[in-house]
Amino acid sequence: MNRRLLTALLGLALVGGVLAGCSSSGPDASVPSTVGAQSTLPESNGFTCDDPKGDVIDAAKQTELLSEPAGIDLVQVDAHVDGDALAVTFTTAGPISLAPEPFFDLLQGAMSAPAYSWEIRAEQNSQGDWALELTNFAPLASAGGTAASTGLSAPVTVTGNQLSYRVPLNTIPAIATLQWNFGSSSTQADKSVRIDDCTSLSSATTTTAAQGSTPTSG
Repeated sequence: MNRRLLTALLGLALVGGVLAGCSSSGPDASVPSTVGAQSTLPESNGFTCDDPKGDVIDAAKQTELLSEPAGIDLVQVDAHVDGDALAVTFTTAGPISLAPEPFFDLLQGAMSAPAYSWEIRAEQNSQGDWALELTNFAPLASAGGTAASTGLSAPVTVTGNQLSYRVPLNTIPAIATLQWNFGSSSTQADKSVRIDDCTSLSSATTTTAAQGSTPTSG
């Protein structure tokens, strides 16, 4: 697991709601080379991210690898364009329902390039029902901009150790980068937070391309 990247992803996953209400002082000059035009890249039709079991960590301590809660221990995440929708499936080492306050996050892009970046958060409401929230970080690329969040009506299916959803492409921003980041978290009874992640920046898998596959490097 890439600790530096995990820390960055955790920052987004845990405080994304705060970022959505924050303003930016201006564009970030450090735009990653994976960023393309503001339109869906044919090379970025999706990504399959494999992650080893037993690499959950305590967000505050980050001192040891844990196997619990298995319900947020990511083993694979698959996000691919399928027809007119983005189909996403999180697979964990154990039943998701046994993890307290589970949360799953997909970040397309990077916070260093907000103009091209957005995320989809899947979590339960107070009634225990799953819901999706989209946050578009594009406004943060302009001085004084505020990230915009909105609920998505696509249903979330949780069965055993899999959480999946299909989001119509016309309800989300363009897929404009080759960077795919996935995260999960669970808030324990003592309020500590355990997390896991998987990313195209360090995985040995490849990014699906329209005419083949493009290897990624960490």
